[in-house]
Amino acid sequence: MGGLFFAWAIGEGIIGWRWAKLKAPPTPGVLMVASGIFLGCAILAEYPPARRVATAFAFAVDLGVLMNVVGKAPSGTTGWPPPLINDPSVLLPTANTKPTVSNTTATAPVSSPGDAGVPE
Repeated sequence: MGGLFFAWAIGEGIIGWRWAKLKAPPTPGVLMVASGIFLGCAILAEYPPARRVATAFAFAVDLGVLMNVVGKAPSGTTGWPPPLINDPSVLLPTANTKPTVSNTTATAPVSSPGDAGVPE
């Protein structure tokens, strides 16, 4: 199972490297699909005779993704950074916003220790 972990970590690293070249964070869907492939390999590897095949397939997936990514200029529209919010109806904090703290405290009526709040 250690081999599958390393194959998964290498695959996630390749995905992270590719998205870093695009100057954007990886989308959750990309990470989820890749993790799903390796999860399927891990389930297959639970059957002892198929363990080596599942591990070899996991590293083959890494190799295929790496061959697809290396040597090509990254392309694609990432939508990152997100557009600015210019809508005046949206309240956003600014650098000049100071928190407001009230110096008043609520006071409760004081009762004597023997008084349980029961009227006489």
